[in-house]
This record gives sequence, structure tokens and C-alpha cells, in this order.
Amino acid sequence: MSPSEKEGPRDASGTLANLWRLMQSILDEAAPVLEAQGLSPKAFFVLEAVGEHPFPAELARRMHLPPPTVTYLVKQLEAGGFLERRAEAGDLRKFRLALTAAGEAALGRGGAALGEAFAGRLGRLSPGEAAAFDRVVGRLAAPRDDGA
Repeated sequence: MSPSEKEGPRDASGTLANLWRLMQSILDEAAPVLEAQGLSPKAFFVLEAVGEHPFPAELARRMHLPPPTVTYLVKQLEAGGFLERRAEAGDLRKFRLALTAAGEAALGRGGAALGEAFAGRLGRLSPGEAAAFDRVVGRLAAPRDDGA
């Protein structure tokens, strides 16, 4: 039995700290694959978010990053051939970000590396625990529908 199981439920900050450490360990393990493609972990997640949030201001809000950081990452991704800017119909001052074929391929390889690292962590759990973890995280990550 682990110490946290003996102590009872953890406080929210302890649970969030454990989730943060889990994410860090997965990113650390996948980083060499991402870096071999010319991507930092942050740049990978910006690339991943472009499909749902194709405007830089939306990306900054979604990712909780300062707009200058997003601008810097977008410029890096453009220079690497992963993204391109497209003029927005009806407002030539605004542009939409779009993945290139190289960006799609990088997402596939990076996603596979992250998935492999995460699968290694899930391998520490029984199949039932892994399924329960997936269900619980999915429920917790879903938007609240209770109006609160």
C-alpha cells in the first residue's frame, strides 16, 4: 500500500502536483523524438491545438501562454514548415493558421512518442486500474455541464 493510500484522500494541490510530475516525465521521455523533428514540447502542443484554435489569440488563451510566446512559437513552426498562415476571408488583417503536410506528420510521430511514454506509465497499472484511470481523467477533463 502506498503512503497516500494509508493517509486517505490527498488535497487537490497534491493530486495536481502528481499529475504535473506525470506530464513532465512523459514529456521528458518523448522530448528526444520531438527535438529530432525540430519541435519543443510546447511547440508540439501549439501545433496540436491549431486544428481547434486556428487563430494565435485563441491559442494563447487556450494554452494559457502569453501572446508573445505564441507568436514566437508560431514563427518557429512556420520556419520549420509545420504551419502556414492563410488570410481570413472577409478580414485581410486577420490570418488563420493551418497545418502543412510536414506538420501533420510531425503530429503523428510526436503523438506516437508521447503515447509510447504514457503507455509505459500505464503499464504499471493493472488493466482494470488503467481503464478506471482513463474513465476518471476523461470525466474530470470534460467541460462541466451543471452550470457551475
